[in-house]
Amino acid sequence: MAAVPACAQTSTAQAQANPAEAGKGDLQKQYDDAFKEMMRRPADLDVLFKFASLASQTGDLEGAISALERMLLINPNLPRVRLELGVLYYRLKSYEVAREYLQGALKSPNVPSEVRTRAEQFIAQIDNQQQASHFHGELFLGMRYQSNANLGPATSSVRLFGQVANLNQAAVGTPDWGAVSTVQLRHTYDFGTQDRATLETFFTAYANRQFQVSAANVSLADLTIGPRFQILNSEFQDITVKPLFAGGAIWVNDTLYYGSWGGGVEVNAMLSDRLRNITTAVWRRHNNQDTSYLPTNSLFRGTEYSLTTIFPFDITQVISLFASGSAQRFQSDLAPWQSYQLWGLGGGMSFRFLDPVLRTGLPWTVSLTASNQWWHYDAPDPTVDPNVYRDESDFIVNLTLAVPFDERTTFNLSVGRFVRSATLPNYAFENNNFMFGISWRF
Repeated sequence: MAAVPACAQTSTAQAQANPAEAGKGDLQKQYDDAFKEMMRRPADLDVLFKFASLASQTGDLEGAISALERMLLINPNLPRVRLELGVLYYRLKSYEVAREYLQGALKSPNVPSEVRTRAEQFIAQIDNQQQASHFHGELFLGMRYQSNANLGPATSSVRLFGQVANLNQAAVGTPDWGAVSTVQLRHTYDFGTQDRATLETFFTAYANRQFQVSAANVSLADLTIGPRFQILNSEFQDITVKPLFAGGAIWVNDTLYYGSWGGGVEVNAMLSDRLRNITTAVWRRHNNQDTSYLPTNSLFRGTEYSLTTIFPFDITQVISLFASGSAQRFQSDLAPWQSYQLWGLGGGMSFRFLDPVLRTGLPWTVSLTASNQWWHYDAPDPTVDPNVYRDESDFIVNLTLAVPFDERTTFNLSVGRFVRSATLPNYAFENNNFMFGISWRF
């Protein structure tokens, strides 16, 4: 019993897993076995801590808390366990309870230096969380290979003014490597009202730089801002509405493609303990201007209306699903053949499992997503083929592995495939991609 605290190194979320046990089954099975063992031996500190560690990794934070609090009833002089409880309550956003346990860990006699350091770090984070203003962000840097970096057609034989024409080799699909970077920033300001009203600001920036195909260099910046508040408090506990303003810009090969602005509304609702729905309706004005690099760019000027809905669902603590649907309408100001309707359906799953290599105690995640989109343009493009409407179908699939090094740093590895079929050969292509990189949250 005296040796149990020594096995808790930093936090419950980072408790080390036994590699031999990891090979016996998945995380859910180990959790179930540990729960049964705890029921048989409810006063064994080793058993209690093992269950708390697995419960934390599977997302059962309440179960982990219950086991650790039972440990303190048996032996109250366990500063590491108090630290674990402080971390878990912090993750549940019960900041005052978390502070009480963390301060209790600091007041314990003979507090190990790593426990003191960790507890002081979390107390500082609690002080920050209890402020009205909060700022978070994530940075990703990686490399990507694409079998068709410029999304060009597979063949040089295309249509031009209704006739067969041949593209030069530079316009056909070309493989290439490139560097990819993204930045996501979020700021929230809590008004301190009963409807939990906040002002939320999201900023996203993306840039890729191809090694050879510079025409495929794309950069974007996007900003949304708006207040979020609860509605129907007497009937439902978790439904929020967020009216928003949106603005952004996209550059192609370092030339401005368009700037955009608009607005919309997001509704976020908890439908059950495991099912949530997020629905967003947005309109944006696209301001495309002609440039020397894009001499006919103004034909794409117009207004976009979009609706998306997502249903995330947690089957268990380790398996999650989601389904999504989308509808979009773009109305061109000058060219009806650039106006289109877009419909989309998608879905995916995520599976978490014990770290088999690094022994961080943080679970690895495998995610699989797939979607299909259908495009229909209002009129034939006379410069391509005046007699054929442009219809397209996109199939996109991605498989991703996320390997956390610590609570902030994650290695990401993904492979994907994008296949577009079209009524006109000018727009049909296939693209396989492979990407790896590091993300850092701050």
